[in-house]
Amino acid sequence: MHKHIATGIAGMVLLGASLAKAVPVYESDEVTLFISGYFSANQINANGDTFLDDGFNRVRLGLNTSAYKDWNVGFNAEWGINAISSGQPVIIAGNQQASLGERGRSLFIRQGHVFAKHEHWGDFVAGKQWAVYYDVAGFTDWYEISGGLASGAFSLGSDGGILGTGRADGAITWHKSWAGLGGEMEIGLQYQAHSSNLDIRVEDAIGEDLLLECPAGDCEFGLGHSISLRYTADIGDGLTIGTAYNRVKVDIESTRGRVFDITDPANPILIDSDFDITASSNSWALIAGIKYGKGPYQQGFYGAVVAQRSQNNELAPEGSTRGITNFFDAEGSESIFTYTWGLKDCYSFYFGHNILRSDDPGFEEGLIEEDLYELKKYFIGFQYRWSDRVKLYTENTIDDSNSLGAAFAADVIAVGMRVDI
Repeated sequence: MHKHIATGIAGMVLLGASLAKAVPVYESDEVTLFISGYFSANQINANGDTFLDDGFNRVRLGLNTSAYKDWNVGFNAEWGINAISSGQPVIIAGNQQASLGERGRSLFIRQGHVFAKHEHWGDFVAGKQWAVYYDVAGFTDWYEISGGLASGAFSLGSDGGILGTGRADGAITWHKSWAGLGGEMEIGLQYQAHSSNLDIRVEDAIGEDLLLECPAGDCEFGLGHSISLRYTADIGDGLTIGTAYNRVKVDIESTRGRVFDITDPANPILIDSDFDITASSNSWALIAGIKYGKGPYQQGFYGAVVAQRSQNNELAPEGSTRGITNFFDAEGSESIFTYTWGLKDCYSFYFGHNILRSDDPGFEEGLIEEDLYELKKYFIGFQYRWSDRVKLYTENTIDDSNSLGAAFAADVIAVGMRVDI
């Protein structure tokens, strides 16, 4: 696949916001409408520059209503908000990311879905939502400033919506749990139809000083499927192991491929408009993880580690390759460890890592400057819970990435404040 394509794309699911802090807006015998979310402000020093930036701000509206024979039905709509400095680029990625095409907007959609839940039949959700793959990737995505860079969830430098690994676009999911084996088992299934067109433009793939382009609408991300399995054992504060797999068909076929002579890059000349392109492939990611504890920043110890391998699920920076796509196969790992103590769990110390490397000889041969892609970040932080809805924190990032992996921010020193709705 690398020799033929390149990219021009450079029941509820509540992992991001807790219902325990939801505020009822309207209640009756038939429905409950509530609001939840939080706002945070971070003072960040990166590469010698200091600025005030938004945290992972979001606000969510939800509605629950009872339906036929014990079904609980409703919807969730969640928006991300850049209120403090909407003109600044996102530099630290992870859960902060917007969908492709929404970056820089002051208000962007994070989730929007309907659901139907039943104790016996399980939870059905349709729309933009946390992906089944995130059932496991979410074990470690709990940093205040950064994180989520190496699990494969926020693929293609976005919120993971297109490939269905993070906040999946247009997905249908089903989750079902049951008691067994001294604990609880849970399965998740996901189906995702066409999520986005794929803008293919690659230089030197079919000849020197030639640009190959797939016309709009011919190349696309096709059908996607996911599965997750988790088992939680009744051991101490809870031990959970899990795995998830996500696969998306990448359809790259056209009889209308266009070839340009780019001897003069400023004035490309069309020399063929009927070039056959047949380079379809798959994008997939496989993750496994383990976690122990009541939860991050909850009383006592919480620890989680995940590891993933993937194909065509990551993107190197634009312009970093020659003659091939900037998609690459990768392996990555993440961890987070927190220890919380004090009255009302008011003090938390935490640390961990994100490491992502290319594992793709074809891609690495096509790199212009480096011999591989390597992102290595280590985190250490402290959190003070001022009240049930207000917390202060500091988080430091030590960056040991190479020039490709350091495309986000280098060493970061940050302090912040978060207020929950």
